[in-house]
Amino acid sequence: MQLHRLKLVTIIVEQILQEQIVAKARELGATGCTWSESKGEGSRGARHDVVSGGNVKIEIVCPGDVAEAILTFVSHNYFENYACIAWLSDVEVMRGARYLTKKA
Repeated sequence: MQLHRLKLVTIIVEQILQEQIVAKARELGATGCTWSESKGEGSRGARHDVVSGGNVKIEIVCPGDVAEAILTFVSHNYFENYACIAWLSDVEVMRGARYLTKKA
C-alpha cells in the first residue's frame, strides 16, 4: 500500500455558492470535489435560512499549490459578505495520481 501526501481543503458555505466555488476549484487545478449538506452552529448561532438552501460542505483533495489558490480565492471573494469558513488539513491518500492535474 502506498500513500500520497496531499492537502484537504474544506469549505462550509451558503449552498447558493456551491457551483461557483466548485467551478473555480476545477479551474485552479482540482481534479474533483465532494459536497454535501451541512448543518451546525457557531459564533453566530445556527443558520435557519431555508430560502437560500442552507449550507454545503465542499471537500477538495489536491496538491498544496492548488489548495492555497482555492483558499485565496474563497477568502478574497466570500468571507466578507457570506456565511463561509474554510480550513486546510494534511491528508494521505491512496491512488494519489488521481488528484494531480494533468499538464498539457
